[in-house]
Amino acid sequence: MGLASSLFTGDNPQAANHIAGIAGINDVRASCLPEDKMMFIGKYQEKGERICMLGDGVNDAPALKVANVGIAMGSVGSDIAIEAADIALAGDDIRQIPHLLGLSHKTMKTIRQNLTFSMGLNFVAIALAMTGILNPVAGALVHNAGSVLVIINSSLLLNWKSSSLIS
Repeated sequence: MGLASSLFTGDNPQAANHIAGIAGINDVRASCLPEDKMMFIGKYQEKGERICMLGDGVNDAPALKVANVGIAMGSVGSDIAIEAADIALAGDDIRQIPHLLGLSHKTMKTIRQNLTFSMGLNFVAIALAMTGILNPVAGALVHNAGSVLVIINSSLLLNWKSSSLIS
């Protein structure tokens, strides 16, 4: 997806390098304490980078909290990590992360579309009401129709499939 990935783990360097090799991650920091993970995230954030942290344990909770977005692995994650994270995954398949990121981008795009459409429709309806063309009953119908269209546009996210989903 063109995103940089780093592995910060409390595991030993051998295990960390093995997993990083499988995942294609070049930036590996092993034997990290919770405060080390927070420090690394802070350094990236100071450079203006947005950080998405994925973790599953008690040691990940502080870093999940300071990251721009924290994602906890739901089924193996500790309750503290799940509580600290912004998102808790139901499963533990990290291959679904590209789908999650794609869906979040699509969701933000849909929100912007909905706001633009709603504000534009309301602006036109207000202008028409001020000129006497649109009476209060018609204005209410226009408003409700706009709300229905926003809901329909949002519901399209339910069937959205990522083109970059890794299987």
